[in-house]
Amino acid sequence: MRLLQKLNFKAANPKRISLSFFFILAFIFSLNHTLDDSSKHYVDKAFNRALISFGVAKTLNGVISVAQGTEVAIQPAGVGVNFTPGQILDPVNDLVERFSWVMLASSTSLGIQKIFLTMSIWPAFNYALIFFILVGLILIFIETKKYSHTRVLILRISILFIVLRFAVPVTALANESVYHVFLEKEYVTSTHSLEQTAQQISQLNEIEQNYSTEQKNSSLWDDAKKIYESTADIFDINKKIKQYKLAAKETTYHIVNLIVVFLFQTLIIPLAFIFMVYIAFKYIVKLKFEF
Repeated sequence: MRLLQKLNFKAANPKRISLSFFFILAFIFSLNHTLDDSSKHYVDKAFNRALISFGVAKTLNGVISVAQGTEVAIQPAGVGVNFTPGQILDPVNDLVERFSWVMLASSTSLGIQKIFLTMSIWPAFNYALIFFILVGLILIFIETKKYSHTRVLILRISILFIVLRFAVPVTALANESVYHVFLEKEYVTSTHSLEQTAQQISQLNEIEQNYSTEQKNSSLWDDAKKIYESTADIFDINKKIKQYKLAAKETTYHIVNLIVVFLFQTLIIPLAFIFMVYIAFKYIVKLKFEF
């Protein structure tokens, strides 16, 4: 009773109403896990996209490595010459390897986001948040000179709890929104193109391997016939070189696109939100709640 007598209940004003609405909204979302479920679903989708891209990168790396090691032997004017047209893809293979590391790092980043999301909905943390929200709602409309510092401290802690609780879910939702508006088309197009490129290089590898097998099993008559057909083989090699060059060009373009997509989702946007949370913390610790 003595404490209640010392407390001074204040009438509502726009600032108190706005802050209390913010607390009530946080209270509703902390009890209703719709926001958490949606954000978890979006993080899972992003994680699966990263794993798919990582798989495409490893597949490309494998077929390019096979292409680099495949030799083609022809006999222009009876002189044996060995070609390795797949060596054209050597610079691209280096890029693919680096891309696979980027995708592994992106998958790891999204996995960490999933852990933080799980931590943010931890029941003990949620109960503490609800407690501070309820106490904060009462203190919004109470002023007392004796307990003014305690009042301000509790309100600051309440807002900090809210920021910590919803920072990761809001980041996940914003991340997915940016993906759907700006990045989805690039991701789908580039992933599909890289899958097709991997299939094309794999088909070229099969053709080269079959050709080499035929040469090893050929007779003297077949060898003489191949000398006659060597000019056609040279043109065929030139055709394959053009195909490899086109594959290298397409692969480079789409890999860079996917790197941009995942750097946005796993580095730029999370860092931007971390910076915003840092600014919010600096602002919150200076709030005096004088209204």
